[in-house]
Amino acid sequence: MERLFWNKLRILVTNKCNYKCPFCHNEGQEKDGLTDMMSFESFKTFIDIVNGQDISELHVSGGEPFLNKEIVRMIEYVDNNTSWGIGCATNLSLLSNEQIKALAKTRVKFNIQFPFANEDLFKKSTGNGRFEHILNQIKLVKDAGIRIGLNAVVQSDNIQHIRDLIIFAINNELPLKLLPQLGLNGSDKFKEYIYPILNEYAASCVDKKTGAHRWIVESKKKETNILYIDSPCFNKNIQECRTFGELRIHPDMSLQPCIQKESVCKLDMSEGQKSVLSTMTSLWSNFKIC
Repeated sequence: MERLFWNKLRILVTNKCNYKCPFCHNEGQEKDGLTDMMSFESFKTFIDIVNGQDISELHVSGGEPFLNKEIVRMIEYVDNNTSWGIGCATNLSLLSNEQIKALAKTRVKFNIQFPFANEDLFKKSTGNGRFEHILNQIKLVKDAGIRIGLNAVVQSDNIQHIRDLIIFAINNELPLKLLPQLGLNGSDKFKEYIYPILNEYAASCVDKKTGAHRWIVESKKKETNILYIDSPCFNKNIQECRTFGELRIHPDMSLQPCIQKESVCKLDMSEGQKSVLSTMTSLWSNFKIC
């Protein structure tokens, strides 16, 4: 069956963030001081409309999604009413014990923004992130039984910084995803420095045929998996984007099919299911040129 639209969706429930990461590719960050928060009703309406479509994963993101006071209710709604995989991209700094306890009852997986395994570099990169606080938050989330992984945007070819991240991930048995910073000169060559480090610790390596390689790495009887994603943006591979990419839905319900371009249209939820699905299908059909 021909695909109607992206089978992975990312809903940005706010464009506000309490971090100021220089590498953020503006996936919903506030502009001109204007802050948008998606309401639970808008979120629910969209989920109800696309439920039953060929969707494998829904990622809740921002900004920092836990600045939206409805975030737990949103995740619970997806958990209770769909069979999709659920991810949540968060810096983990704002979660309360009550929120952790509630979300432990869902199938959500946290993808934690974790740029450095070093207190000073972590604070410098995030603007105001507190390294020790995040380490404690990670422990609380793991102890609650919530799946968790680390996401690190690689900002330079500093080999020691990368090695420190890898060792931290192994020692704490946390999955790690490495993503070269888009728009940074030379970032398309970062893998030339990183692959040899990963191979030092590798028990196995698999080319996922998606622009990503996955290593099982181990040291001192501990192991985890590390994914390196070489962005299709580097070689303008539109087919790879169509096959493995995701559609971003912003707080104002505008749609962004390409991370490096502005939103191209906006959903009118009042028009109902037929109109919304038609808009998404049309956008997919025209998504053929990088």
